[in-house]
Amino acid sequence: MKDEAYDAFAYAYDQALGDRFFRSVRRLLNRVLAAHPTEERTHLDVACGTALAIEFFERRGYLSVGVDLSLPMLEVARQRARRLIAGDMRRLPLRGKFTRVTCLYDSLNHLKSSDELALAFTAIREVLGDDGLFLFDVNHPDVYPEIWGNDEPFIADGEDFHLRMATKFRKRDRIAQAMVTGWAVIDGKRIPIRERREQRAYSEREIIDALAAAGLVPIEMIEFDPYAEGRSVKLFFVCRHL
Repeated sequence: MKDEAYDAFAYAYDQALGDRFFRSVRRLLNRVLAAHPTEERTHLDVACGTALAIEFFERRGYLSVGVDLSLPMLEVARQRARRLIAGDMRRLPLRGKFTRVTCLYDSLNHLKSSDELALAFTAIREVLGDDGLFLFDVNHPDVYPEIWGNDEPFIADGEDFHLRMATKFRKRDRIAQAMVTGWAVIDGKRIPIRERREQRAYSEREIIDALAAAGLVPIEMIEFDPYAEGRSVKLFFVCRHL
């Protein structure tokens, strides 16, 4: 049976944060794609969520595939994409090669150790074409004590959803926790949301070392502010094979 509570969270997340973030990151994607043109247009979106990146790439002539571990996210993604696979980013269920691979929405911060990060990077390197590029973002490490450690919750409202995220940050192990509550209207029913989420803060050095362990190297790193908050909230990496 479909878990409506998870579907409610996926829908509310898409409405509250998904499109808002993607409006900003697509400017970076447009710049990188223009600077590094490729004739073979194949794209893999790792931790694809609700498939906003797939929609973006397919409109630019790419054959795109999405992978996500969350079945509710994939359920929402089906409104935008056809080629979707349930799978773990640390063990991608794919054999083909892709010229462009993305992993957005700070999905890599959900991995709790540098070893797990290196596993995900290794899995991605194995499906990245010889001249391919891997594009991803992570949360800036300063965001966690400054924003996740803040007592003020994040609140987003819409006509058919309400989302509240209360966060805290443990400095000793750099683990950030969020309690997400609220509701969303799914198939005409108001479904309550109660989700606990965790992330880990990674330094730029840790990310570069994990990339190197997987046989990848960054060719560009960009700090950017997707929510116009006046600070660097994200780090965006453009990587290739070593």
